[in-house]
Amino acid sequence: MNETLKAHIKPLNQLAVPLIANSIFGLSIEFIDQAMVGHLSVSAYASVGAVGNFLYTVAGIFGAIAIVLNILGSRAMGEHREDKYLTTLSSSLLIDLLFGMLFGILCFSFGQVLLQTVYDFSGTTLHEGTSYLSLMSGYMLLQLLIFTLTNCLKIKKRTQWILIISTTTTLLHTGLNYLLIFGKFGFPQLGIAGAALSSTITLTMDVLAYCWLLRKDIRLALQSRPNKVRLIIRQSLPLMGQELLQGSLFVIVINAILAHLGTLVLSSYLLIGQLLQIGLIPAFMYSSALLTLVGESSGAHRLNDLKAYPKTASVLTMVLFSLTGIIFYLLRAPIAGFITNDPSLIGFSTAIFLLLWLANLFSPWFEVYKAAMQSIGKGTYVLIATLVVHAAALMIMALLAFPLHLGIYGIAASLFFDYFVMYVCLRIAYLHDVRQLKQTTAH
Repeated sequence: MNETLKAHIKPLNQLAVPLIANSIFGLSIEFIDQAMVGHLSVSAYASVGAVGNFLYTVAGIFGAIAIVLNILGSRAMGEHREDKYLTTLSSSLLIDLLFGMLFGILCFSFGQVLLQTVYDFSGTTLHEGTSYLSLMSGYMLLQLLIFTLTNCLKIKKRTQWILIISTTTTLLHTGLNYLLIFGKFGFPQLGIAGAALSSTITLTMDVLAYCWLLRKDIRLALQSRPNKVRLIIRQSLPLMGQELLQGSLFVIVINAILAHLGTLVLSSYLLIGQLLQIGLIPAFMYSSALLTLVGESSGAHRLNDLKAYPKTASVLTMVLFSLTGIIFYLLRAPIAGFITNDPSLIGFSTAIFLLLWLANLFSPWFEVYKAAMQSIGKGTYVLIATLVVHAAALMIMALLAFPLHLGIYGIAASLFFDYFVMYVCLRIAYLHDVRQLKQTTAH
């Protein structure tokens, strides 16, 4: 194995492997939680699912604040400037407090209007959804604090604690769901209120556990002036736009195009999409590790590491993505049969599995170089490039799917084009910026 790869695999794995294990475990528990709520009623499942997705999406967008903390904090540690790290942490905590409390007040005060307007809820579904959203009004504050504190653990290279704490509280969450939703072992039967209460309790325990682990950092940060609030918000905006564009708008438009091809095509795509999310977990987690390692290398002016870490992460993510794809391909029929009992859906999804997996072949490398670019402060470039390439891919997709009648094959070809072009653009731009940095440092 190449010596450069060997030297950089350990620090990447040290950060990423606990995150990968935690994500897979959390995903498995999420399926169990959904099943519990699904046993209450269809309206409960719909309302909790819709509100949960809404909260998760908004939290993902505002989670860009914690990503900026990771980038700036890692860079400060690379410069051996802990004072800069502490002022960044202090500023991030202040933003979390303000945004979290404001969002909570809005949800508590206008939750019913939101659900009526956005989701067209009415009757029992509206009542249950409003009740759940009101009880979850503290979710954003708690989740933003968790994002911030877990990114501090990444900066400190203590990600094993993220796995330990989140695994413990996730198991507790599942147990509390069972007790409070269904009223077992003498506990009151609270239904969806029990689900909300269980989530709030476990998120609070997460925050307290992380606060205890980082008590020294937090104490010192609270003694520092939060003078980087404007900087964090300014650098967060491109990342928020990126998350909104890639995680919401792009997905919505693709689903709309698929819906015009028929329910079977859309359902099969969504089914395979669930497996793709599992296959892409290593790419997301290694990309998260890159935010820390590339940011730190940038601050310390370790220019060789700036090139080596994304290269190593690319190899690791592609190996794992390919292995996962082979396993899922061999087991595609049983897996589809576990998810659904519809023979048409099973047949079509297994037939197009390989096509869609290959369409996403360059997605792991896109995620790697997206994180690398964001780590060196090029989030705006990533946002603009993503906007242009996504728009082109969607136009090609519509052209291939409808006038040329290529259907799902047109969708797959467009996705392949999208991820390949994005990867090439970001990789070229990143290597160019690293070369410029090397020339600047030489002078």
